[in-house]
Amino acid sequence: MQRTLLAALLALGIMLGLSAPADAGLIERLKLDDVTWLPVEDDTHAATLTLDERLQTPPATPKLLDERWEPIVLVRTLYVTTMQDSYTVTDANGQTLALDSRAMDPAKFGHREGFVLENVELGMKGRFNDQGLYYKVKFELIPREKDGNRSSDYLKDAYFGWNTYRVFDVRAGRMKIPFSQANLQPTEYSPLIYKPLLNVLTPKRQLGLMVGFADPWEVARLRGGVFNSVSLAVEQMKDSKQLMYVARLDFSLGNLLKATNTHFMDFEFDLGGNIAYTKENFDPTTEHRWTGLDASIHLWIFTLKGELMFKDFYSGDVDENGVQPARRGIGWHADLIVHAWPEVIDVTGRIEQMDGEDDFVRGESATLSIDEISKQKQRWITGGLTFHISEMARIDFNYIHREELEGYKFANDAFLGMFQFNL
Repeated sequence: MQRTLLAALLALGIMLGLSAPADAGLIERLKLDDVTWLPVEDDTHAATLTLDERLQTPPATPKLLDERWEPIVLVRTLYVTTMQDSYTVTDANGQTLALDSRAMDPAKFGHREGFVLENVELGMKGRFNDQGLYYKVKFELIPREKDGNRSSDYLKDAYFGWNTYRVFDVRAGRMKIPFSQANLQPTEYSPLIYKPLLNVLTPKRQLGLMVGFADPWEVARLRGGVFNSVSLAVEQMKDSKQLMYVARLDFSLGNLLKATNTHFMDFEFDLGGNIAYTKENFDPTTEHRWTGLDASIHLWIFTLKGELMFKDFYSGDVDENGVQPARRGIGWHADLIVHAWPEVIDVTGRIEQMDGEDDFVRGESATLSIDEISKQKQRWITGGLTFHISEMARIDFNYIHREELEGYKFANDAFLGMFQFNL
């Protein structure tokens, strides 16, 4: 019996010795005359993530196949009720108007009632470690624009990349641009059902090339890219004559503490800054410029996230002083997440404000359209409760206090319940 046990332990030791080293830090791998440096991953899932996914993505669900062929499935169904359907609003001229939200477009800014199938995403992703290649293809069967309205844009992701050395990452195809914490965070891991309002200001997925650099411990990461934009640089890809240039810099104090083997109450601090620019040299010449700053602090069971974003649009018009003024959109949000029962129950509060264009003339038409709402200055206050049933399923309850702060002024709260399943 003792010999059998000893043999089993010896066999186990040999197997562990042949596997990847378990200590954190860097290992040196020799291939003939080449020396390459690869970070050792304690979590096997972390090894499949690319530079721009690790900060935003929690530990993944168990693998169904292998890391080369991993299916993507996301289903989100909502129950929505708008607290008030008929109400009286006041326009910029002080006139009152009777409105009914049931006559508005069924976006998140208007009326939604009953059960709604919000997302159905299907796709495949994978990584070939020997070559350092990875890919992702994903379709949205119920496509929506960032403002919540239905779309005909079914393709979401279609890219491939190479990051054998980990300190260097290059990717080509259709992808999220490296801009904004809210934009980069996967939908399935959002602390509330909806992303912050300022996400409407961010361009959606674009076709292009992205390159990323990082130090071996990923304390600092720089990503930049050139993307095919559109005439107004907001939504669909339609104009190949116009290009968008994007850059983002991330700093992670949490990774620095890990690299120095310092532990302090599960403390993490991440700071990110980003810029984007596009110009169309037609008549008139137009420019879009985006700037943003975001941060995330985690300590014990508390996580605080915040972001500030500016979008400036230059239309080519010149004022009497010969200056080209900009129409500015601005948005900000602050989220406090309390992991009341870590990995089981989260309580989230958010306050946010967004103004699509600060000089937009509002409240002059006789009807209230979704375009006018999306450009209104508005403030939402949201409370949320999340139950993580498993790594693949969650249930959310959100209550949103929605206020329009100018033009058509009204408050129209909403309650949402959500069931989500994802692989």
